[in-house]
Amino acid sequence: MPLYHTPAGPVETQEWGEGEDVWVLAHAAAAGPNTLSGLAKRLAAPGRRLVAVALNGYGGTALDVPGGPIAAHAAAVDAVLTALPARRRTLFGHSMGGLASLVRRTPVDRLVVFDPIVTAVLREDDPEDAAARAWDLSINDGFYAGMAAGDPERAIATFIEAWNEQRWTDIPASARARLTAAAPRLGADMRACSTHPAVPYLGAPEVVILQGARSPEVTHRMTARLAALLPGARRVVIEGGHMAPIFAADAVAGAVTAV
Repeated sequence: MPLYHTPAGPVETQEWGEGEDVWVLAHAAAAGPNTLSGLAKRLAAPGRRLVAVALNGYGGTALDVPGGPIAAHAAAVDAVLTALPARRRTLFGHSMGGLASLVRRTPVDRLVVFDPIVTAVLREDDPEDAAARAWDLSINDGFYAGMAAGDPERAIATFIEAWNEQRWTDIPASARARLTAAAPRLGADMRACSTHPAVPYLGAPEVVILQGARSPEVTHRMTARLAALLPGARRVVIEGGHMAPIFAADAVAGAVTAV
């Protein structure tokens, strides 16, 4: 897997194709660049280079930057965007990777985010926003309770069943073991997303916000609020749940290339 060396540390990637039409893909929490390989292969085209970046703490990416986990994830995205010669840059971010994509510093020509976790856009004085946020916090509380009890498997199962549309017991044992081992890192990422402050999000000349039709209601509230904040943004609801970039890659690729 290619490594990009920066003054802050290495950034690991997975890559497909060659060309100056560069697409950088940022994965969700508890995932990794390999989880976007199916989407990348469906987005492949002549003259296009697709690069899935491992966010900080995932794979071989290990950055020492100030500002907390989200800043470090965004720094990984920036490192890849600035390293690659490009005629046109498209950035795709999923879930936590969507938040990192929105707070990165490097300009891009096109920004596409799928169910980005931007809880700071929710309004406390809106009952629907508040109810959706309460559900999100209840899932977080269940995760933290499992960790506090010394049961990381219970913690991660709570998160997966809420967000991934999968029964924990239906996941292969090897994947369950990997996810359980990653529970402490996931906890840090969850806390960082939940507490990330409201900031001016960085858009692009073209911004597309994709929303999974079956995703948790909190994501519907967040993407609707975000679309109102980013000038010219288009919000598109597609079939699938929150993990559609992994489990419904055809639908996501079709939406990305159609808008």
